[in-house]
Amino acid sequence: GAALRALRSSPWLALLMVQGVAVFTLSRICQVNLFQPMLLDHGIGESATGSVLAAMTVAEAVASARPQWLGSRLSPTAWVSLLSVALAATLAGTTVGGPWAAAALLCVFAAITGFCYPVQRKLINDAIPKDAPRATLLSVESIVDRGVCALAAVAAGAYLAAGRLDALLWQSAAVTCVLIPALHLTLRRANRLARTRAAGTARVADTGSGRARTLP
Repeated sequence: GAALRALRSSPWLALLMVQGVAVFTLSRICQVNLFQPMLLDHGIGESATGSVLAAMTVAEAVASARPQWLGSRLSPTAWVSLLSVALAATLAGTTVGGPWAAAALLCVFAAITGFCYPVQRKLINDAIPKDAPRATLLSVESIVDRGVCALAAVAAGAYLAAGRLDALLWQSAAVTCVLIPALHLTLRRANRLARTRAAGTARVADTGSGRARTLP
């Protein structure tokens, strides 16, 4: 109802949600579904799994508490796009290094995720119109997140069953590196159109108020 109308009237918000779903799916599949298979594939035993997971948790927590470290040279949408591509590159990099290089890259992956989440969340919160049902829109985004993650988990399971973990990581990185820049360009275009429309509305409002003031 109202949530769908808000999404139809704001392509900018809808595209930001698509971007959020892409980032969340990539990070969750790596940190939840592929975490242990990646470690085992590099010969890192179960005894070290807890240590790697703890290091990743600390890295993500520190980064998520310091989004200001990103600086202001780029816009928030540009940062999310850049960080998403960095996530993909880090994911692909785990296939070519040794065991401790893979563990270090997983910590880097977690830190990038920590930087990305608060920036993406602020973008979504700022993009939701004041009169839109905020809680419903956020619930819809969360449901879509989980649904896409479930589908991705099924695909990941098929790759793992076939012994093609490296292919899965490389293909996931490649899809991300194509999807995110294309989405970023679309976001820029949608933002430009929204600003143009807002400027036109403001000019019409100013003209109307000027006419009203000149009436006797």
